[in-house]
Amino acid sequence: MYVVIAAGLLAAWSEDLWAGAAMLTVVTMAVVHIWALDRRVAATIAPLGVPPVITPLTRAITRFRLLTALVMLVAAGALIAAGTVFGLETSAVRTAVAVLMIVCVPWELPSIVAAALATGAVRMAHGRTLVRRPAAVEKLGATTVVCTRRAGLLTLDRAYVTTVVAGGRGYEVTGAGCDQGEITLAGVVVGPGENLALDACLQAGLSCNDARVVEREGVASAVGDPTERALLASACKLGLEKVSPRVATLPHTPEQLFMATLHEPVGDEPAMVYAKGAVERVLYLCADRLGADGQAGELDRREILDTARWLTRRGLRVLAFASAPAGPGQAELTERSLPPLTFLGLQAMHNPVLTGALEAVRGCEAAGVRVKIITGDDAVTARSSAAWVGLSQEALSGAQLADHRFGGPVSLDRATVFARLRPEEERRLVQVLRSHHHVVAVIDGQAAGAGRGQADVGVGTCLSDEGADVVLPGGTFAAAAAGIAEGRAALESAARYTGCALVSRVLAFLLVLAVLLGLDPPVEPVHLLWLYLATTMGLMIALNAELRTREPAFRPLPGRVRPPLAPVRMVETLLVAAVLAVQACAVSAWALTQDAGPAEAQTVALTSTSLVVLARSSAALFLTPGGVRAGPYDRRAVVALLAMVALQPALVYVPVFNRLFATAPLDLPFWPLIIGASAGACGIIAVLTELVRRGTPPARRQVILDG
Repeated sequence: MYVVIAAGLLAAWSEDLWAGAAMLTVVTMAVVHIWALDRRVAATIAPLGVPPVITPLTRAITRFRLLTALVMLVAAGALIAAGTVFGLETSAVRTAVAVLMIVCVPWELPSIVAAALATGAVRMAHGRTLVRRPAAVEKLGATTVVCTRRAGLLTLDRAYVTTVVAGGRGYEVTGAGCDQGEITLAGVVVGPGENLALDACLQAGLSCNDARVVEREGVASAVGDPTERALLASACKLGLEKVSPRVATLPHTPEQLFMATLHEPVGDEPAMVYAKGAVERVLYLCADRLGADGQAGELDRREILDTARWLTRRGLRVLAFASAPAGPGQAELTERSLPPLTFLGLQAMHNPVLTGALEAVRGCEAAGVRVKIITGDDAVTARSSAAWVGLSQEALSGAQLADHRFGGPVSLDRATVFARLRPEEERRLVQVLRSHHHVVAVIDGQAAGAGRGQADVGVGTCLSDEGADVVLPGGTFAAAAAGIAEGRAALESAARYTGCALVSRVLAFLLVLAVLLGLDPPVEPVHLLWLYLATTMGLMIALNAELRTREPAFRPLPGRVRPPLAPVRMVETLLVAAVLAVQACAVSAWALTQDAGPAEAQTVALTSTSLVVLARSSAALFLTPGGVRAGPYDRRAVVALLAMVALQPALVYVPVFNRLFATAPLDLPFWPLIIGASAGACGIIAVLTELVRRGTPPARRQVILDG
């Protein structure tokens, strides 16, 4: 409201009552629309529980507005001093000062950017991506690297055992649940007792397991970790059950890569220790192997490792199983207290790829967002998993990542899979990626995920995860890709709106500068108030329409987006303003050659420039970064836009507007010139901006970050 008060004071100070009334009318309408837009933004994001839209970008825009206001204040002071020294006409100086302070300062820019980011947050919610912090919208839009877990995001949150190797034989496992499928050897169903090593291998997977079977409405199902559910289901297919209570557990950790359990003796059987985990780690603990006849035999580690590699190359995750009688009186488990184990066999399982994951990964890669998978599997399995989702099979292990030089055949940028990373190595990975000027998003369902705290954007999968910047209730990578697409669309909208708003400011400054230099400008300073009105009203109409319009939740992922205040955007703004200034001068000069008076020539220049400004600002209503916006369009916005277009003839032919804005009625032969010049200027602007964008590679880190 302070702008309206300032305009009122200027109107009272002005010797020209009509010019003062024009200032007050235009600025009041603009500020009312800005206030209405702020209310619309607040009402839009309130249901999402998102705090007010204050982000690094909006703070930068606010600082830019303050800097512009200070510059214009200095320029206004210089103009007043020049008018006093050189005896310029007082009313003209005062009008020029009003234009500098009201028109040249982009008062509405923070509201415009906040509205664009709020729109992105709302559309993300429509696509099942919930934003907890508004800054995450712009950071998601600027993301260049996504680090994600595999299970539950790229693959289904369940696994199925497909192959068991025990006693020198390979078995096929069919069916997904406990009550479905069977175990076969060469197409023949096998039962318990036919291969004692098979029985022992499945029993180890059943005993060294935290999952459990529950029965709901007569249907048995497993509850627990996906891997352990798969092991439980495979044991159920052979009719096995947990028979020995557990005494102690040695849990799995990223460092030791295996789990072991100690069980009470049953009948004449001794207490047993069961172990499962990575093949090479379990083999390290084993001294022999169990044969199909139940007798211990020589352990051929090379043969077992070759079999495991053959299975992992098929994209299967392979676990090894072992057991041994517990020591006398043993009541607890540590790695040192484990007895020499007997190798029992391998179980290989498959995680099906989620529907839409392959398309989402391809879309990210095509749009310049690199996808990197963090997995607890070994490097061979990790490479196969990457191939399943369409990524290259370049892998780095935790040990390789620990090397500061990242030497070797696989560079950090080329690597798509990171296998068996410890928490500190995950943090190291994110830190190094950020040091390479990437904007990193980490998707991790664990609230205490090591890498997520180091990332620019932390993405969780649980609504109760308060530490995440963004939450994916569906927990899929496709939803994350849709969120990145909406973030980029929001940044692009903010940049386009900012560019449109700044063009009229730069044009106004150029024309006021022409007055200071004693040149004959094609329009009067009061005409710039109309350009300000046309720009502001057009932008507010488009933004309100965008806040109301609900587009499809998933859109194609656009290419990298340059932020609103990027140097290339500023170059585009200067070029557009220069084209408009040249166009205004050209049509004004041509009108003078057609025996038009000064007022008519200035009206021709003002009308043609206004049409270009309206066309650029209202294009946001019908266009998106990817092309033409799909309908339906907001009817109120369309009506308001048509009203703004209809005001252009009113500016020319209605006496009140003639008096307010110092315009003059035009003969009909001038209109083809006006429309042709406007269309030509729009075409030239489109060509120049496209050339600038193609000739300037986008910055890799494109978001304004704190610190």
